[in-house]
Amino acid sequence: MLEDCAEISFSHKQDKYHVIETIDPALIEKWQKEQNENREKLKLYDTEPWQINKKVAFNLDQNPSIQNELLRYVGGLDISFVKDKDTACVGLFVFDIVNDFECVYKDLQIVTMDQPYVPGYLAYREAPYLLERLERLKQLKPKYYPQCIFIDGNGILHGNKFGLACHVGYFSDTPTIGVSKKLYQVYGLEKNQEHKEKINNELKKAGDYFELRSKIEGDNTLLGFCYRSTDLSTNPIYVSLGNKISWETCLWILKICIKNTRIPEPIRQADLNTRSYLANLDQNKLD
Repeated sequence: MLEDCAEISFSHKQDKYHVIETIDPALIEKWQKEQNENREKLKLYDTEPWQINKKVAFNLDQNPSIQNELLRYVGGLDISFVKDKDTACVGLFVFDIVNDFECVYKDLQIVTMDQPYVPGYLAYREAPYLLERLERLKQLKPKYYPQCIFIDGNGILHGNKFGLACHVGYFSDTPTIGVSKKLYQVYGLEKNQEHKEKINNELKKAGDYFELRSKIEGDNTLLGFCYRSTDLSTNPIYVSLGNKISWETCLWILKICIKNTRIPEPIRQADLNTRSYLANLDQNKLD
């Protein structure tokens, strides 16, 4: 999976315009109404004790009674597609921050998409499968349910301010953060020369960022951050809130979850593992 609504997953690029022409307008209207209604119910502030404390668990034998007062488990969700097919691998991975980001839970599932790709409504295609993985985790290993989930896709940096990370966070009632490799050009935001110069001038070292605010008259909403992950990585990432987390806490946990690469570790591992899983499957089984 690539960015939420910024561009089509690589396996469906050829269907972009065909999908737009054939989709039922009533369905788009229904989805838009749902996004607009649910957007008003998002909690774009800290709701959990660990967010207020901003402390990481410090040993493996932490008292379970204070588990949610300290950050320990973070998750990554991603979907990778088989080229030119609606077949995909959904992956949920949970990592233990205390134990050097050890993967304590993983769940990979081959699925077939039953909704088309429609720009702005990626969540209606992919989110049901992501939410299924989270529900399965609750049933099988509730102790490993992540306290925060990184999602390869946008949060409120989205045409309706309700992207994939918002959708998953809202319906799972979990703190979520959206991370995209490319700028989703909405609300007057453009990846133009001015934007490139701002990256060069303001993002000098790891942890540097600048705000992405709506440029629409009368709307100064903070939509996301353009963020430099490492000293060696000059290409930024685009970070936005999903649900149940503040901008301050978002930046705090982002620094914890970025290691030596541009992409936060939970998403990077989810992406690598879903792609690897597909590559190792017998291609005939996917036909």
